[in-house]
Amino acid sequence: MKKSIRIFALLAIGICFAFALPKKGEPKKINVLIDAGHGGKDYGAVHNAFREKEITNQIAAKIMAVNSDKEIVLHFTREEDAFVDLNERVEAMNTIKPDLVLSLHVNYTNKEESRSGMEFFVCKDAKEASKSIAYANKLSDKFENKGYKVAELKYANFYTLKKSEVPTVVMELGYLSNEIDRAYLTNNKTQDEIAGIVADFLKEIK
Repeated sequence: MKKSIRIFALLAIGICFAFALPKKGEPKKINVLIDAGHGGKDYGAVHNAFREKEITNQIAAKIMAVNSDKEIVLHFTREEDAFVDLNERVEAMNTIKPDLVLSLHVNYTNKEESRSGMEFFVCKDAKEASKSIAYANKLSDKFENKGYKVAELKYANFYTLKKSEVPTVVMELGYLSNEIDRAYLTNNKTQDEIAGIVADFLKEIK
């Protein structure tokens, strides 16, 4: 019941923002939905004591903490260790109708521990594919310019990408299975840096 109340509250808030237009002369606000992957019973990728659901939630919280721009309104599919299924995430995206959805994830492979780096995914058949591609390229460039290893933009039909009616980018922030990536994914200072890069990006697209 608690989860249902939380989801409905999120959607109600989203509807308000979706139809609120800036008054003439006011700075334009943008709405951004931060989707922290996994949560609750869904741990995501796991390596020893490190869990994807906790890493994504930590970084989402840090993005909220460093966002000092009042014209960037952040929404979250979850702000705690709660399970939110894919349908609920998509419902939030399409009800809030933000200018952008950033879905945070962490990669893992059992086959190649040497595989590393960030990967950005969009769906080329989605309703707002062109905007998603533009945002993904701009954001990946910012990370690459800060010294992070970033793969070329990738296309996928992930459920949240395919069903989203707004610009949406899935960010795989690194490989938990790789020692180098794991070090920055689980380090408080580099998590702050990742959150700061995202916040700077949002200011630029405002």
